[in-house]
Amino acid sequence: MPLENVFVIPHGDEIIDHPNRESAELSERIRAVTSHDLSHTVVIISPHGLKLSNSIGVINTQYLYGQLKLKTRRINRKYETDRKLASTIAASSPLTQEVSFVTNDGPMSVFPLDFGSVIPLTFFRKKRLVSIGQPRIWNLEGLIDFGKALAKIAEGYEGKVTIIISADQAHTHAPDGVYGYAPEAKPYEDLVEKCVITSDFTPLLELTRDFIEKAKPDSYWNMIILKGIMDHTGMKAVLDYHYIEHYFGMLLAHLIK
Repeated sequence: MPLENVFVIPHGDEIIDHPNRESAELSERIRAVTSHDLSHTVVIISPHGLKLSNSIGVINTQYLYGQLKLKTRRINRKYETDRKLASTIAASSPLTQEVSFVTNDGPMSVFPLDFGSVIPLTFFRKKRLVSIGQPRIWNLEGLIDFGKALAKIAEGYEGKVTIIISADQAHTHAPDGVYGYAPEAKPYEDLVEKCVITSDFTPLLELTRDFIEKAKPDSYWNMIILKGIMDHTGMKAVLDYHYIEHYFGMLLAHLIK
């Protein structure tokens, strides 16, 4: 079964609350590019989920539950984990670990979903889910290999699988922003956009750790995984929308054959 879709979707509250024209346009664009998704299972990689110091957590509880109160609405979502797929992904890489919580199965086997997962998932109909935690480890070749393994598993799985890369870009665009201003924010933002347009994410490998820490993206590690997915599948990236929401960047993209 071919990989159904791969999306890069931001998770700022603004794509739900629509405080300005750009956020409303981005929200509409997300709905447009995801509306034809026919997957049976969604795999979502969030930079705000479970964080392990030297590995990537693949959640394999029976259920996943997220709740979020925004300015304009309250979101409550409960999903059933695709446990077979989660176990397969967890065994696919030296970087991954299978994670459980409370009990192995049953009504108490529930793991919390973070806002980096809940917000992108509101644009999809309810389906089975595999939640992958923060991949913020400085093993770039390992992350590329994980992306390749993930794509290979999705291609060979019994049902249609869509992968969501949840990611916001640099977070230091404004002096009055949460993280202040850093001159590295704009070049990082511009480089990611160029990587998407050219479908070449190799330049991201040349960035220093200091540069990344000053630009403060939560996308960096997920973009490296995306490179692995693209290397394996030969898919190309399409830039759908990109703008700066005050102090941080939000970019929407999807892959095509």
